[in-house]
Amino acid sequence: MRCCEACFTDDYLKNYIGEHGERGSCEYCGSRNNYVIDAGELERLFTRFTELYAPVEIGINIPSDAEALDYGQPLADLIQEQWEIFDERLVEHDRHHDLLDDIFTANRGNDELVLAPAVRDLWTDHNWLHRSLLDHWHELVDELKNPEEHHAIAPDLQPSEEDVATAVDTLQWFEEDIERTIITLPAGSRIFRARLGYRERDYRIVPFPPEEMSSPPSQLVDKPGRANPVGVSFFYAAKDERTAVAEKRPHTGALVSVAECVTLRDLRLLDLPKGMRMSTPFECSPEYLPSILESCELFNHLDTEFSKPLRHTDDVRDYLPTQFFVEWTKNHRYDGLLYTSAMSKDGINIVIFDPTVARVDSVRLVRVDAVEVAYRDYTGDGD
Repeated sequence: MRCCEACFTDDYLKNYIGEHGERGSCEYCGSRNNYVIDAGELERLFTRFTELYAPVEIGINIPSDAEALDYGQPLADLIQEQWEIFDERLVEHDRHHDLLDDIFTANRGNDELVLAPAVRDLWTDHNWLHRSLLDHWHELVDELKNPEEHHAIAPDLQPSEEDVATAVDTLQWFEEDIERTIITLPAGSRIFRARLGYRERDYRIVPFPPEEMSSPPSQLVDKPGRANPVGVSFFYAAKDERTAVAEKRPHTGALVSVAECVTLRDLRLLDLPKGMRMSTPFECSPEYLPSILESCELFNHLDTEFSKPLRHTDDVRDYLPTQFFVEWTKNHRYDGLLYTSAMSKDGINIVIFDPTVARVDSVRLVRVDAVEVAYRDYTGDGD
């Protein structure tokens, strides 16, 4: 049975079939004059999924009192749900199950078929006995927020390189993948800061002067934030003006001073919104794929944690995990990080650890004409 490039949406597979196949008709989607290849020739590529996922085994990889259908699904559906590599037309007619089955059985004799993966059985990416990177991170969070119940990890949130390397396995493992997320913000890049309010001068309303729009001196930082503890001044900004204003949570009619700032040197930043997303599951070796996926999961979680809007009722201990991650980031000589704005759709915030590497160039005063409100039922403290 021969499949074609149109059976897949994954560019890697399309290119592979184009390079190794020949023109012909597809026996799965019915396409003609596409590049086609024997399904069995893809087995080498697809074995990574039988290592990444596992057949459901009650009491082994799911709890003994669980319903298998709550945790598992046929392997082709699991792959499609997480990677979307099969063309939607194939999925609509359930032909992706047939194709995947042929990929694993085409090159096997009758006596070897029993060794082929049972792709129509229930498979899972869940293993309740395995502690993922995110599980380790949650354990670290508990230790930071409840030090009285654990040995101290980072007194005063100033971990040394040795502390990080020996005590925090979570971030030690994470470090292997983090370079995938580094971007360079070139010198001369324009970023924006905002501050509610204005000055009155000569009976006129004017924006705050540039010197009052930069980061405050450390001695004036008397409240912790997601990135900074008390007494530490960072340069918080946004990639665009709209996000900078929205982050101030202004009311309709509010006057906001908006500063256009410029970076004074190239900055190496962790891009949390970009994350470690993989364009294809075939871009790395099979044995490395599980590690990448766990790092992606943790990275996405960290972006969510930084993006949570601060509330007056927040327990300051809730800031400790993100502050600790910032310390780890600083110790590894990164200049700052990007994180998703909770206040502006598609907005990106920036925190730069050294306030002297950005300069306020100009300030203008804007009036907020409208504020959009969206809400939903509150379901708990973790919401």
